[in-house]
Amino acid sequence: MLLALDEVNAAGGINGKPMKIVFEDNNSTSKGSVSAIQKLITIDKFPVIFGPAASSNFLAVCPIAQQNKTILVAAESAAASISQCGSHVFRVFPSDLLQGKGVAELTQYLKYNEVVLTYINNDWGVGLADVFKDSFLKSGGKLIDEFAYDEGKTDYRSEILRIKKGSPSAVVNLTYIKEGAIMLKQAYETKLDVQWLMGSAAKSPKLVELSGVAAEGVIGTYPTFSQDTAPYMAFKNGWDKKYPGQKTPIFGEYNYDMVKLTAEALKQTASMSADDIRSALIKASKGFVGATGEKSFDENGDVGATYGRWTIKEGKITDYK
Repeated sequence: MLLALDEVNAAGGINGKPMKIVFEDNNSTSKGSVSAIQKLITIDKFPVIFGPAASSNFLAVCPIAQQNKTILVAAESAAASISQCGSHVFRVFPSDLLQGKGVAELTQYLKYNEVVLTYINNDWGVGLADVFKDSFLKSGGKLIDEFAYDEGKTDYRSEILRIKKGSPSAVVNLTYIKEGAIMLKQAYETKLDVQWLMGSAAKSPKLVELSGVAAEGVIGTYPTFSQDTAPYMAFKNGWDKKYPGQKTPIFGEYNYDMVKLTAEALKQTASMSADDIRSALIKASKGFVGATGEKSFDENGDVGATYGRWTIKEGKITDYK
């Protein structure tokens, strides 16, 4: 976000005025997110707010933004239900409606017609699981078992034992990095031999770092974009110059695009009213190609996506072929 901000202001800002971003800590909770957005809307009176990352936190604040006619934009929140947040809510990251279908297609491509489905028990996990299940069952798949589990635990052995009882060949685990790593490690320790299938939220070198050899062979899906385009190369060159030697953070390119696209809209808006900014965002998005690809908003404020497949081979994340 700060890289994009620097570039926007170096190019003249918003019609000659510098663009500013003010950060509020939400403590990564829904309660903290609500407190933060209420301050930003009622006290600071910001016309545009970049929302919290986690879908549960975003869903906690989107009704407040909609009610107050404040533009709310997401760079990482993927829950399918965000599409129903309202006319003032947008996101540059694709909906899990697309990813859920992608995981179902991957499962069937690998010829796993009977699987155990397990997922994080929050808005993101439940929404993604529902989309996966609908697509998987309609295509003739069968669920041996299905259950949700709590986020933030350090012991998932009871969940591992439940999976074992079903004797599946594959487990679809819609999880985050930390929880996914713990489950992989404890499954490995209990000699649970299954094919683990995951989504994009677990796709990180940190998963390998935390789970070690237990992560070997995991296969998943993720929204993909070309790294050979001029917009991506501009992002990467800018990143390497500003943060030499540092890896680009997970979802970093989406945060970059969110700021760049919002800046384009603010340059075009007739006023700083919510309705004018909303119209400008929709107009600016048409044909806007960022580091993560084309970002045209549909009627729900969503963007499209292409999904790739990843795996862990010899301790490294690579494309699955």
